[in-house]
Amino acid sequence: MSAVLQKRAPGAVTPAAQMKRMNAESVTTIATSFLKRIGHKGGLKPKRVSLEEGIYTVEVEMKKLTAIIHVDAETQEITAYEIQPKGEESSLTSFSPKIILVVFGIAAVINVVLHFVFKMLGL
Repeated sequence: MSAVLQKRAPGAVTPAAQMKRMNAESVTTIATSFLKRIGHKGGLKPKRVSLEEGIYTVEVEMKKLTAIIHVDAETQEITAYEIQPKGEESSLTSFSPKIILVVFGIAAVINVVLHFVFKMLGL
């Protein structure tokens, strides 16, 4: 009784088998790590991911900029990116607290100066 042992040959590993299936989370990770590598380190806020015709489009907001990154769904490569200023328009009602304090301080100083000038003139 002789037993013949056969070893299984390891299957051929194809590039498709090596690549992980893409989803919104993995595409967002690719896009944000790309932005960090090109120098945009802080304040990355992913806003939107969409898939159209095999291209993922990732929209990431930064402090004063918006980045749009296109990632190929099959090759997982960044095919294009665009960084542009945010399209926010400033309104008159959106004052920062610092500006309000400065304006209030200037008004108070002018009020005190005018009070003493009118007192010296006898008005």
